[in-house]
Amino acid sequence: MDKKVLFCGGGNMAENIMRSFLTKGVTGPENVTVQELLQDRCDYLKDEYKVNAVTDASAYMDGTDLFLIAVHPDQVDSVTRVIKDHIKDGAIVLSIAAGVTVATLEEKVGSDKKVVRVMPNTLSQAGSGYSAVCTNGNVDADDKKYVSAMLDALGQTMYIEESMFDTFTAFSCSGAMWVYKLVEALIDAGVYVGFSRKYARNIVVRNLMGVGGILDITGAHPCVKVDELSSPGGVTVEGLKVLESKGFKSAVVESMDAAVSKARGIK
Repeated sequence: MDKKVLFCGGGNMAENIMRSFLTKGVTGPENVTVQELLQDRCDYLKDEYKVNAVTDASAYMDGTDLFLIAVHPDQVDSVTRVIKDHIKDGAIVLSIAAGVTVATLEEKVGSDKKVVRVMPNTLSQAGSGYSAVCTNGNVDADDKKYVSAMLDALGQTMYIEESMFDTFTAFSCSGAMWVYKLVEALIDAGVYVGFSRKYARNIVVRNLMGVGGILDITGAHPCVKVDELSSPGGVTVEGLKVLESKGFKSAVVESMDAAVSKARGIK
């Protein structure tokens, strides 16, 4: 793709997205400009990724095909004031600013513009995990194909209703926490039963990857796979009995419900 992309903001999340774009060959560094207020940060991005990184990108805005707003929510107003008069017909304004709605973005850049709101994949370093996307009515099928191609460089892309964004934040973006904590607990359990921490970690990580791969390939419900492992009176079912008696599943559900409630309450 030879479309021109302007990153409004050059922080860690912007860098993460840009790195994925460039690594996966979605676009080349010659098509990327980053506007970042810190000169040291501009120098780093320029040296590391060979992109055009400047403190003032006004000279590049008129030809931009995708404005990617990657700043803190309270900076969105100042960014949109700068880019508003430079958004050409057909250009896309894509925001990853948490909590900033499509309606708010339309108010700031114009309801006639193509507006996309994204909650990025937080596991993009591994190339797995979903980015959530919603758009306004000006975004057509070709635009969605372009946006999906870019976001698929981070992992997977899911178009959802904007009303589900807060829930997605807790369930998907924060969701890795529950998996990390399970891995942590299993490693500690492995050490408790006699493995070195290194071996325990290696076993748990590979089990995790194997389970994910099997569920992805087969489409099976996890309870089916647990049943396959649970021979009558066997080792697996003994461990399962204790897990169920301690309320493992209900603890996870209640914990997730609390996180979703918190996400919905943050405005």
